[in-house]
Amino acid sequence: MSHSAWSVLKTTKVRLAVAFGVSVGIGATDGEADAQDTQQPLPSDSAISLPAVRVHGQTAPDAGSGNTNSQILNISRMPATVRDTPQTINVIPQELIKEQRAFTLDQALANVPGITLSTGEGNGGLNGDQFRIRGLQARQDMYTDGLKDFGTYTRDTFNMESVQVIKGPSGEYFGAGNVGGVINQSLKHAHSGESYDYDQAFGSASQFRGAGDINYQISNDVALRVNGMYNRQNVADRDHVTANRYGTAVDLAVGLQSKTSWHLTWQWLNGDSKPDYGVPMIQLADGIYRPITSHGLARNTSYTRNFDRDRSDVHNLTSAVKSEITRWFTLTNDTRLTKYEREYTATTPSSCSGSCAAQFLNGGNPALAYGAGGGAAYRQKGWGAQNILMGQARFKTGFIKHDIKAGVDVNYVNDDRYYGSWAHRVNNQTIRDPQYAYANPGLTFPRSGFRNADATDVGLFFSDRIQITKKLSLFGTARWDAFKSTYATDTGGSRQQQKSDRWSPSGSIVYSPVEMASFYFTFARSYKPVGTDVASMVTNSATTGEVAQNSKNFSPQRSDLFEFGSKADFFQKRLGATLSFFQINESNSFYYDENGDLITGFADQGSGRRIRGAELTLNGKITKNWQIFSSYSYMDGKVTNSATASGNEAPQVPHNNFSVWTSYDLTDRLLSKDWGRLKVAGGAQYASGYWAGPDVSNTARMPYNFSLNGTVSWELKHYRVSFNANNLTDHLNYASSFSSGRAVPLSGRTFLGNVGVSF
Repeated sequence: MSHSAWSVLKTTKVRLAVAFGVSVGIGATDGEADAQDTQQPLPSDSAISLPAVRVHGQTAPDAGSGNTNSQILNISRMPATVRDTPQTINVIPQELIKEQRAFTLDQALANVPGITLSTGEGNGGLNGDQFRIRGLQARQDMYTDGLKDFGTYTRDTFNMESVQVIKGPSGEYFGAGNVGGVINQSLKHAHSGESYDYDQAFGSASQFRGAGDINYQISNDVALRVNGMYNRQNVADRDHVTANRYGTAVDLAVGLQSKTSWHLTWQWLNGDSKPDYGVPMIQLADGIYRPITSHGLARNTSYTRNFDRDRSDVHNLTSAVKSEITRWFTLTNDTRLTKYEREYTATTPSSCSGSCAAQFLNGGNPALAYGAGGGAAYRQKGWGAQNILMGQARFKTGFIKHDIKAGVDVNYVNDDRYYGSWAHRVNNQTIRDPQYAYANPGLTFPRSGFRNADATDVGLFFSDRIQITKKLSLFGTARWDAFKSTYATDTGGSRQQQKSDRWSPSGSIVYSPVEMASFYFTFARSYKPVGTDVASMVTNSATTGEVAQNSKNFSPQRSDLFEFGSKADFFQKRLGATLSFFQINESNSFYYDENGDLITGFADQGSGRRIRGAELTLNGKITKNWQIFSSYSYMDGKVTNSATASGNEAPQVPHNNFSVWTSYDLTDRLLSKDWGRLKVAGGAQYASGYWAGPDVSNTARMPYNFSLNGTVSWELKHYRVSFNANNLTDHLNYASSFSSGRAVPLSGRTFLGNVGVSF
């Protein structure tokens, strides 16, 4: 064997050893292109032929313009960029998060049309950040860098580089669980160079927030990044509601300039807040329930009591390694370990109807009706683990190019619950002037209230992107999941169990008639077995909860996507546009009561949904100084396969949604170069009224949401100052709702000032 051949073999062995040796968390992103490929790269084929090495959090060069088509997805098993993915993906980039001072995930997602919430979320409520995408449940479909974000808590953006919403069933990428789409948060990672940033914000309702970000390059190949945050505030226009959070994140990067790289990331987030479960829905003369604050109750009225609390503590440890073994083969592996704890108790208002409604509408002050016995209380402790090992091969068979990805995805989550037992708790509030302070009632978490649920999912996946000609490519993906969930109580008896084995396929045709544009058609299918949401369920009931039961054979939900769309770039890729038409057919849609328990008593264990619509986005720079982020969606949803509600409008599906944010750099017009940069920005968010859910009876109606927002900022060398004004019209908006029971009002007009420094 020649010396050069031996060197190549030795190098290959070393890279394989490193890739498998750091098995506590290997992983990364798409590899380099086939260096032997001499064909011209196509816009729709960048994952195959663009020779770019990247690390987590990096974006393509033209992404700096704000063209989110160029956003690189930090999910190794998916195509490289938004442009390459034949499915609707909304991106909230770092620039938009900073300009809007969006401090929580739900604030950032206000820029994405077609997302709604159930009562409790957003202000730190019972289910934390749990969203609906196009009216379909996304309770546990939360990811960071492509790995499951286990646990139930309010997520802060202090360690987020960007947020992506992948719309439509995506089981071929993410496995059992998602039916409407997934939300992925790209975390901040260490990079080459050194930077030091600190921001201090002061806002309405005594908001006080600080956030620091330090990146330190230790050597050419090693860097360390540290982020920290504290946030203390009362929630504006909501009496006695607070949102306090503290967090730290550390990322160590090794191999920044090498073909084998490793990121080790630890993130901690602690919350200590007073939760807001909203206000009652009131039944009016037409028989429809609507939020009572839209019919005479002061918007700041809340029923939070002094013994209510939402305390959470979440730790994530993630390790990711990527190794280019050869020019044509790359090995990746991601691993995450999560430990989470939460203690929660909230007051649960219920609806006002009959004599209660008549008394209130005549100026009276009726007694408040309660749901869930006055409010649930529980202590939660759990942990989750996930590992994804994947190989990517790029090669040719004749004139056809292949980009094959195959691997195994294993995840497990275990959740312990202790349900609270109250002593001397008095439920005696009235609707107009509720009592806040009570002598401390007793709360214990007895062993008799113990519940345990767990879920295991083993998935095998394979995809092939086939480039037939420069203009035509085919993309096929298949995943097989073996899912099992179990459930037990402290009362004895056998452990309950459910199993489900399913395929999640998808197929796409992509045609690029010109370099600037591509057209695609996609079909995708996902499954959601009972028990996938054990970390996010409010209660694990032995008889009706969304948990395993030996006596019942719960068929998984199934969701099918049909989507036709186009993605195009303009002005030398500074501006990107997308247009899509879609239909999602979901069968067996489980829904839940106010305790979070699965509704029973129906023959098919649920109902169906058919969601149709269209979506349009325009993002990037129109001129050198003018930038825009905008999107619009139209949705029409129907209930199907229901014995009592077929033909009704699907709940939590607003027909019209839009979000627009535009900024203009005034520096060239108003300032000399020695006076820094001056920028103004503003926009609006709108969602039309919709039927509250998840109940499908169409008996509770939510009004439209509208918010007009703006900001002005000035930067001079290392220093910056900004001022934000939100909901300038002081419109009464709602964060979330739950059927005919309750709704959570949002803040009215608020202001936020920020000062920062960077070196």
